[in-house]
Amino acid sequence: MAPPPLVVVIVGPTGSGKTRLAIDLARALGGDVVNADALQMHRALPICTARVRDDETRGVRHHLLGFVEQGDSFDVREFVDRAGTIVREVVGEGRSVVVAGGTNYYAQALVSDSLVDLSDGENDSDLPCASSIDNRRETEGRRTAIDDGTVDADAGTAHARLAEVDPESAKRLHPNDVRRVRRYLEIYKETGRPPSEIFKERRTMRTFRSRFDSLGCRTVFIALRCDSNTLDRVLRHRVESMVERGLVGELEDFARAHGIDERDDARGDVRQAIGYAEWKTFLRAQIDNDVTTLTVDEVDKLRTEAIESTILNTCRLAKRQQARVQTFVTRYGWPVKYVNSTLSLIDFLSNMSRFEQTWQETVVDVALEACECVRNSIKYRQDTDPTPQNVSSPSDEWTVRRCECCDKTLRGDVEWRAHVSGRRHRKVASAARKRQKGEFGHRHPSRSVGLSEISD
Repeated sequence: MAPPPLVVVIVGPTGSGKTRLAIDLARALGGDVVNADALQMHRALPICTARVRDDETRGVRHHLLGFVEQGDSFDVREFVDRAGTIVREVVGEGRSVVVAGGTNYYAQALVSDSLVDLSDGENDSDLPCASSIDNRRETEGRRTAIDDGTVDADAGTAHARLAEVDPESAKRLHPNDVRRVRRYLEIYKETGRPPSEIFKERRTMRTFRSRFDSLGCRTVFIALRCDSNTLDRVLRHRVESMVERGLVGELEDFARAHGIDERDDARGDVRQAIGYAEWKTFLRAQIDNDVTTLTVDEVDKLRTEAIESTILNTCRLAKRQQARVQTFVTRYGWPVKYVNSTLSLIDFLSNMSRFEQTWQETVVDVALEACECVRNSIKYRQDTDPTPQNVSSPSDEWTVRRCECCDKTLRGDVEWRAHVSGRRHRKVASAARKRQKGEFGHRHPSRSVGLSEISD
């Protein structure tokens, strides 16, 4: 009897080796690769989005790469529909599928069979633009039925309704996060229970069911991890290699054809990729060179700054992605096999003559062993990966906080940090400290005087 096909899901931070491992596993298992990187689905900017080249696939068939035209949208629901069809077709042929890509949330959405898992986990933290890709489209004229009738699905109305039926969830979600708010309301309509209550039960159970269990295949979860210092060096090398391969020319051609786009972000657009926004100032100088007052040295400086900014933001993205991988285990009970690619990446940077062997022994062989264990119903040794202490819990993402000295209410860590580091707050807080010093003589109050965080 033939062994059951596998659906292998590879997650991990950018630069850790997901693309290469996906190809290696697909070759070893006799299967296809399904891309789960939202930006690599766009036809434009293949260098900027680090899309695998045809000469790098080593004969392995890849799906969902470079097919979205500029200006067209493609969201996670469409991805789940198309990728799910591909998985069913390949598995139906008795072959395995390897799912890999930088948008870990897409991989989660594909294999999860639960609307609850999707809603509880959705924050798109592994996208360069942290806001959901299709929020704006969701707010334009769409209406959603909930238990007491049909209401406009605008941000204010939907969030107000959620606050009525599930105050705890409403505190967690930003009012403008229409997609997640709507999904929470859908859960409430279907179950008659507050989503936050269901989430707590699911976290206690910590079980995971794959969407593809009914196909007779088995799902394997591989999480690549890497020492942060080594990964930072790899990402610097990758960005510099992208520049050598023609990144600047690719960006210039795209900007001339489609415009630079002056928005702070370009949701649902390939221009949200790290490596585009960082180059806007440089691109303006290049495209408007006939009227610019910048010297050659000044333009070169802009180029250097763009490269460094791209490296910095790529490293930050990798850290966010790694934090998200933790939630797959801690919140959803994924039976993840951690595979450490640090040693092989050190060789990649400093000793290429040993890289192939180190990669095979420390990464590919370990991943294949996990695949065979799952295929033969053997429980593989479950490694652990300590959760960084400074990673905020998703439940605190939009907790309400109040700055008493400024008489201002803020939502979540991002708004809070932006406020307390702002000029106005520092000025008001400084005045408050001086007043308090005057009242209490030479006693020095805390730097946080006048501040109050409320997690009601």
